[in-house]
Amino acid sequence: MDGKGWKPQYGISPEGIEILGFVEALPREARRELLQTVARLCRSEGYLSLHDDLHGLLERARRPPRTGKVIPLFSARRRG
Repeated sequence: MDGKGWKPQYGISPEGIEILGFVEALPREARRELLQTVARLCRSEGYLSLHDDLHGLLERARRPPRTGKVIPLFSARRRG
């Protein structure tokens, strides 16, 4: 522990700890609203949370791409 209640192996930066100090001082509704806003912004930018389940993402990345038969909509030679 670093004396502030956080274990270094949790991956929380000093800036993150400082931000959490301010966030915890807010009323519950303000924290909830801030959470939703930050989550929406981060997800729109492609960032993940420490709480996101990466199992599905990693599984999809390991899967080979699907290939299938293509049914042509138009023939190469024209009828007529």
